[in-house]
Amino acid sequence: MISVIIAAFNAAATIDRCINSIDVAKKNHDIELIVIDDGSKDHTASLLHSWASTRSWITVKYQKNGGVAEARNTGLDIATGNYIVFIDADDTIDDWYFDFVFEQAVDRDVEMLAFGHKRMMLDGSVIKRPNSAAEYSRQDIETLQLRVTENRHIYWYACTKVYRKNLIAELRFDSDVKFGEDGIFNIACLSKANRLSVLPDCPYNYYENATSITSSQYKSGLLESIEADYTARVRIHDWSISATEKQVLLSDFARSYVEHMLPYLLNNLAHIDMKKRRAELIKTTVFRLSELFAALLSTTSSTRHSCIDFMFFTALVCYDAGFSSTVLVESKGEKICLILFASAFTQ
Repeated sequence: MISVIIAAFNAAATIDRCINSIDVAKKNHDIELIVIDDGSKDHTASLLHSWASTRSWITVKYQKNGGVAEARNTGLDIATGNYIVFIDADDTIDDWYFDFVFEQAVDRDVEMLAFGHKRMMLDGSVIKRPNSAAEYSRQDIETLQLRVTENRHIYWYACTKVYRKNLIAELRFDSDVKFGEDGIFNIACLSKANRLSVLPDCPYNYYENATSITSSQYKSGLLESIEADYTARVRIHDWSISATEKQVLLSDFARSYVEHMLPYLLNNLAHIDMKKRRAELIKTTVFRLSELFAALLSTTSSTRHSCIDFMFFTALVCYDAGFSSTVLVESKGEKICLILFASAFTQ
């Protein structure tokens, strides 16, 4: 059996579309659908009740709002299937989704399967995001764990994975992490896995949402969410590795936060009043500077160049907010322009 877990919060506009796609794809497959209503304030509950009253394979649980991680954990606590998949309440699956999952995961007895997805854009266009097919042994996985950002197609999403239940029986999503919780969960899963299968097929449809955490809107509490992600990553990685491997992992940390986290933080600046922008920038730029810059200076040349490009962009934003001081740091013959953030506290 496959257990399908959906965390739903104020999903009245999309939950019927989501569950209908599952209903169509089910066919004769042995699945159970577990939907956790995470304290919705709209009529999500009534829609879910309607589905559960006509489908014996659908179970609905209601709980106080605690976030997607807690909702998924509730689903994991009651799931009875041999394999687990997650589907977001605003997404859909193709009608061959379960055919694919049973054939490629269940029948092959794969511990963890990663597959591609299609992005359904707000303008109606569809962008296909396939993976490159690959099979990973335990030794291969240990190398992957040092390069999470480079292999984000494997780590970033829980909804494009199939997990064998005995692999994740003792694992749960970190409810303190609101941004990047899927990545933390997948790092933990792969720390236990002996085999990972990656396929290019795209049976999952991810719908762009203007209000999602990854949208371009202002996100309150974003810095705290990223801090929680950083703390979780430090805790969950295996640091009993060689000095060379540790440098590779620190390089991955730097790349992750410079290329993906800091852009979201700077994006927040564009969505607040100019008078508040300076205070927000001060709060943003003190985020893990010592760790970030130390990792930056130890990275490979190609990663340093991408970091440097982003630092120059950051310099322009800081200048716009009233920060004009910079400092040059020389590393391995390269001069890297960094912002002298200390000036913010003396003005």
